[in-house]
Amino acid sequence: MLLTIGIVSVALLVGVKFVLDSYYLDMTENYEHGMLPKTEQLDQIRADQRGVIDKGENGNIPVSVAMQNLAQKGRDNAGDLISPKPSDDVDPLKGWSKLKREVHLPPQVTTTAPPPEPMPMGDAGANATSKDGGAPAGDKKDGGAQHAPPPRTAPKDGGK
Repeated sequence: MLLTIGIVSVALLVGVKFVLDSYYLDMTENYEHGMLPKTEQLDQIRADQRGVIDKGENGNIPVSVAMQNLAQKGRDNAGDLISPKPSDDVDPLKGWSKLKREVHLPPQVTTTAPPPEPMPMGDAGANATSKDGGAPAGDKKDGGAQHAPPPRTAPKDGGK
């Protein structure tokens, strides 16, 4: 009987604590929400900004029209402002400011010539002008297999 009274009292205490905590939390949140200032000015500013964006006053065309053009035509016809370009900034490669390291970039080679045209492909990927079915060039007896270079031999005098 004593054990039953102990278990029931602990259960009642936990239940009452849960109810009171949720009640006081709800009351304080309602009070704090009532103390917040009204956001009428912020709502008006945001509405004005959305109107300016939709009208296109800051650019040549409205943003919605620009997004539709970008979706239809892709980035190939995009202007210089949004087309991707390589960056010369190496700061991200240096890392964290307290653990900076030197960045040694390879020399950049720029070419103005377009890449070479690919060779016309025949049946099953074989070169159209070859008669060997696209096998690699090499010794005709072994089917063009690649061979490792011959092993180096040590000098007979022990390197002296």
